Amino acid sequence: MSVASVPAQSLTERFAFAVELVLRGLSFSLRTRREAAPLALDTWNRLRRLVARFSALVAAVEAGRIPGLRRTPVADRRTRALSPEKHVPAVTGQVPPNAHGWLLALAPELNTRIGRAQIETLLADPALLALLAQAPQAGRILRPLCHMLRIALPECLRLPPRPRRPRHPAPSGGPKPAPEARPKRSKPSWLRWPKSPPLPRSEPRPGAWPSHGICTGPPET
Repeated sequence: MSVASVPAQSLTERFAFAVELVLRGLSFSLRTRREAAPLALDTWNRLRRLVARFSALVAAVEAGRIPGLRRTPVADRRTRALSPEKHVPAVTGQVPPNAHGWLLALAPELNTRIGRAQIETLLADPALLALLAQAPQAGRILRPLCHMLRIALPECLRLPPRPRRPRHPAPSGGPKPAPEARPKRSKPSWLRWPKSPPLPRSEPRPGAWPSHGICTGPPET
């Protein structure tokens, strides 16, 4: 069979093969890097799910069934914000799984780097750009992969900045409202200290020294 007769690989096959190379690099790292073991199973399953989602999306677009964009509720967003590998206990010297390029640092094997290069090439392919134009939800599959492998997001995958909520300015020129006076709370009767009764006044005895002065000697006669 000549080279010209070899059929070109589809987007699904190219994407699956690139991810397969990354998985091979991860499996090779398990032999020499102990810190890769706690994250291996969750990372393996997550990459497999990305391949399955990409294949299903490409098949839907080719069949003319482009799924609509669905907004994730806030409650689901908070639940999915914690990826499965974040529940794994931390290991000393381990790259955190939410850091940029954590998978490339965890498995710096040749297969991982080759798969990363193939994904970078795929992101610049006109066929993938056409897929993103028809189904922008493909970015939800590709952006996490770029984050894992430290791939700079191309322009086609960058999200527009979120609009800021307008702040209502405080009314200027008018007098500021006075702070409300808090009512003083009186203590209950059982917490009040009873007042002491007045002491009876005693008259000085005749011939006694005055109590208000300080004497340093006998009185003068």
